[in-house]
Amino acid sequence: MKVKDVISYLDNRFPIELASEFDYPRVGFNIGNINQELSSVMLSLDLTKDVILEACNLGCNLIITHHSYLFDPLYKIDFEANKGQIIGLLYKNKVSVYSMHTNFDVGKGGVNDTLAKMIGIKNIKVINNEIKANNFLRYGEIEEISFDNLIKKVKSVFNLTGVRAVGNMNDIIKSVGIVGGSGGHKEDFINALNANIDCYITGEIPLNIAIDAKELNLKLIEVNHGIEKFAFETLKIDLEQDLKLKEKVFITSINTDPLVFV
Repeated sequence: MKVKDVISYLDNRFPIELASEFDYPRVGFNIGNINQELSSVMLSLDLTKDVILEACNLGCNLIITHHSYLFDPLYKIDFEANKGQIIGLLYKNKVSVYSMHTNFDVGKGGVNDTLAKMIGIKNIKVINNEIKANNFLRYGEIEEISFDNLIKKVKSVFNLTGVRAVGNMNDIIKSVGIVGGSGGHKEDFINALNANIDCYITGEIPLNIAIDAKELNLKLIEVNHGIEKFAFETLKIDLEQDLKLKEKVFITSINTDPLVFV
């Protein structure tokens, strides 16, 4: 099997056409040689030197990331600077990089489907029942739970040291929506309101959205951006089963999200 065979599989599962417009030049095959024989695969939220070194130690010559390393243009490559060191490591060890970002977020069985299942949403819904670009929200009913206990559940499920929340802790929650990563934009908030849910879970919520949510009685739970990494558990199983890569797919042990609540 070659690197391009894994890429073909991922392109079919999570088509680049599902990516948001700003993502188009950034997702897909980023660095390397698609015709190289595949050894093993490493899955990571981000690409760092430590992730590359771990991949090499495990014999992986393909790293699949969620966030594209080449998000911003590179005008210079200095092999003594951080980005240059990373590119140098990839070249020296003949490691290829493939990235799925917003197409992985919205795709069936991707990031937001996985997160919705983890928090117990039943009969997961998507806006207008359409899998398409920018349709990030997954929502539906859950077993009735008080808001304070839902917060505890979210912290436990996603292994978080803390969260930020908006709402009365004693209120009963019957329906929840979730968007992994940065879902605090105005359009995300409007989608959550239109879905008529009791609580919206996402990362990076600005103050003005929090104030509006309180006035409109929409509970909010702000989590770490990095909870997206849990989708790799699902992807690992799929790659092992569909491409017969048993014992050849690894999830990095490196935590690339440096932000924690203390």
